[in-house]
Amino acid sequence: MEKESALNYIPQRPPMVMVDDLVFSDEAVTVTDFLVTGDCIFVEQGRLTEVGLMENIAQTCATRIGYLNRHKPVMIGVIGGIKDFEALARVYEGDVLNTKITVCSSVFTATMVDAEIKCNDKVVATCNMKVFVMEGDNN
Repeated sequence: MEKESALNYIPQRPPMVMVDDLVFSDEAVTVTDFLVTGDCIFVEQGRLTEVGLMENIAQTCATRIGYLNRHKPVMIGVIGGIKDFEALARVYEGDVLNTKITVCSSVFTATMVDAEIKCNDKVVATCNMKVFVMEGDNN
């Protein structure tokens, strides 16, 4: 697949957007890129906060859901839990994040993923995240 705008697949809009491009997606793996800019609401003193890293992972999950359901209206999801989050290195304004999620399990509206964020080919954060898709009319 060719890289394309993640905005096509997520419900978030600026200033809450934490993914720029969908790089790859299939049933098991999704990869996104995100350029950290100074106007990002999760940047403090030139550095992306840990909450920003978690939101980047959550929006990568949202991108996956949107891509897999691309012929339907964009679905709303919520974080159901975060386990074993580790921020291993600092991320700064101007850095590009490459985020990969791998589905561990999916039951009804819940999906559990292992997530890894890299910057300059170095792992900067990891976690296991549970995301729930809201059923019904999301408009």
